Amino acid sequence: ARYCLGNLSGFDPNRLTPAAEMEELDRWAVARLNALMEKCFKGYDEYEFLTVTHAVNDFCVVEMSNFYLDIIKDRLYCDETDGQSRRSAQTALFLILDTMTKIMAPILCFTCDEIWQAMPHRESDDGRNVLFNDMNRPFADCALDEETMERWNKVIKLRDVVNQALETARNEKKIGKSLEAKVVLTVPAFETALDGMDAEALADILIVSQAEVRKSDMNVLKVDVEPAGGAKCERCWKQIASVGSDSAHSTLCARCAAAVASIPEF
Repeated sequence: ARYCLGNLSGFDPNRLTPAAEMEELDRWAVARLNALMEKCFKGYDEYEFLTVTHAVNDFCVVEMSNFYLDIIKDRLYCDETDGQSRRSAQTALFLILDTMTKIMAPILCFTCDEIWQAMPHRESDDGRNVLFNDMNRPFADCALDEETMERWNKVIKLRDVVNQALETARNEKKIGKSLEAKVVLTVPAFETALDGMDAEALADILIVSQAEVRKSDMNVLKVDVEPAGGAKCERCWKQIASVGSDSAHSTLCARCAAAVASIPEF
């Protein structure tokens, strides 16, 4: 809740990003939220309150903290304040916070009302108390098809393997932080989970500065970690070739230079 509240500062929930314009990763997060709602509704219907608390805890720890929230930090902290990709992530965070606060209100009524009083609201909300509001229903427009969800499951497993390789590289003193790394993935030719994903998006998911995918006739995944080339951006800490491409902001990458230039005082 603290993570969501902090990153929703200044966000207007009356201007949510339409599902069709959201990043696919953000729609994945809302799709997983939909599954959480279904499980919790069933738990409440059967008076199995422990099912509700366990489901919410697993969602927060496994799917949010260990994966989604870790990845979107860069977008939230470094993208333009009102940029489309940042607002897409904020839309997902708002839907998650709003939904979980309402779901847990019957069990943690005082804590959830404290969250409710601190979070932004839509015009249709009753701001007096969270218990005066109906629980959300699954956001059908954010749902992803089964094939896409399975592809993201493969990406999550791939990221776990890459994290192990990054830890080994750190222990061997090849790199320090993960943003000092370039990851080269050699995947079987039949594996399509990464097809269509550009290198920058993959690097963001893996939380490294650079990523490359190569196809091979081998039936196993191979992960090579090497120091990333390029200079370090002083704002996002990525090591990429675009650092210094903007003469007005010579220590920033192109993305950060554009974000800083959009701030009125700059």
